[in-house]
Amino acid sequence: MSLAQMKTFVGTPLKTQGGIVAPAVRAQPAARRVFTARAQAASNALAVSEQSKAVAATNGALAMGPIEPQPEVDLAKHMQDRHDQVLRYFPTAISLDDFMARTEIMLAGFGFTGDNTIAMTNLCRDEVTQVVKDKIEACFGSSFNTNGLGAVLTCGVTGMKAGLSHSPVCSGGRERYVFFAFPHIAINSEGEVGAITRPGRPKKSCACGALQKCLMELKAEGVEAAVRSPGLHDPLEPEYSILKQRLARRVRYEKLDPQLLDLPTLTQIAERTISDDLEFLIDKAVNPASSDYAVITGIQVHNWAAHLEAGGDPSMEFIAATKAYVVVNGVKTHLDLMMIPPMSFRQLQLMAERSLMDVPAGDICSGLRGSVLQEIPYAYLEKRMGGAATEGSVGRTASPVNLQIAAEWPSWQSRIRRDNNAAPYTLHQLERDMHAPTMDSPEMAHLN
Repeated sequence: MSLAQMKTFVGTPLKTQGGIVAPAVRAQPAARRVFTARAQAASNALAVSEQSKAVAATNGALAMGPIEPQPEVDLAKHMQDRHDQVLRYFPTAISLDDFMARTEIMLAGFGFTGDNTIAMTNLCRDEVTQVVKDKIEACFGSSFNTNGLGAVLTCGVTGMKAGLSHSPVCSGGRERYVFFAFPHIAINSEGEVGAITRPGRPKKSCACGALQKCLMELKAEGVEAAVRSPGLHDPLEPEYSILKQRLARRVRYEKLDPQLLDLPTLTQIAERTISDDLEFLIDKAVNPASSDYAVITGIQVHNWAAHLEAGGDPSMEFIAATKAYVVVNGVKTHLDLMMIPPMSFRQLQLMAERSLMDVPAGDICSGLRGSVLQEIPYAYLEKRMGGAATEGSVGRTASPVNLQIAAEWPSWQSRIRRDNNAAPYTLHQLERDMHAPTMDSPEMAHLN
């Protein structure tokens, strides 16, 4: 078969290398890469694998006949279509980097900067919310978190004041705080609501799992069964029971039918509840006479690839903002983030890289409604979600321990075991005190 005939079968340009006919690596089309800034290094790393796949495809083509060329994916349109899907549930959603850029510019205009302000972050305990925390801390430095399951606020006034007491002190003794509060939800690249794939886990899981559990139980049990007076909670499920009863009371207050709720709707209810709780605590903890503060609330939306892998679909993060205001010298000013123009692509790429743990910034393109979309790189997600001990494509799926060896008793274990007779410790002193009161034990009557 001639070289020209092989070109016809494969549909890919071919070149000869040392007398061996091998398919050339297809260059990325301009239509796809005009919007992109994916690291060249990642492309180079995949080149060898792609060439071997192309050779196998060539061999298969010779046996099976002509293969129709696959249409190239317009990455910008793909990302915009996913943004459009998120907007159907959360009409104010914009890409996380775009959101943080606008927020930083907006707050700087009122005197809040990373040098003079402490960020107070209230997110769900889920590790996937770390993405937005990294972005906040890239702007404002280390934050004080008041996280709870589903982002429910359980820190109280004392917890809030603890964070405020860590603020930088500006000239004249004035302090500045920025409060961020975001419950979260996942809508993956295939449009599945609540679905998220985590690095190192082959199956899909849920975000937010706590809100999904609340949703199922409110539907099954009814609202009244979950309503409790403030201060009462399940001692074995303190945060979850508080979250559930706060949501139940809000659903009852808004006269909503729990049977008609879905996860996006309950997430919006959670945002309204948590934002109100945050402002209630601010009223108790912040003194506007000596402090200025800002409040930024909304919903974090994880729009990750349904199949997390290097070179796969881009993963994105969105924030659907609900409230943004500042209180400076006691004067409250509500603000509109969308009235601030977005940064240029180059500026956003530079800003994004600061929060990506040395991982190059991902793809970027124009979004809908005047926004800019930006990829959260797979390499960052793999590293940030717990895979920092490995590099490359191995990731968290590799077991670092030989299970057969681990089942044996290495000699060093005899040196680290505590001796039951060795002073000053004995084993029984290290065990839990079985007679001490537990989180669910009743209060015993005191004897005079």
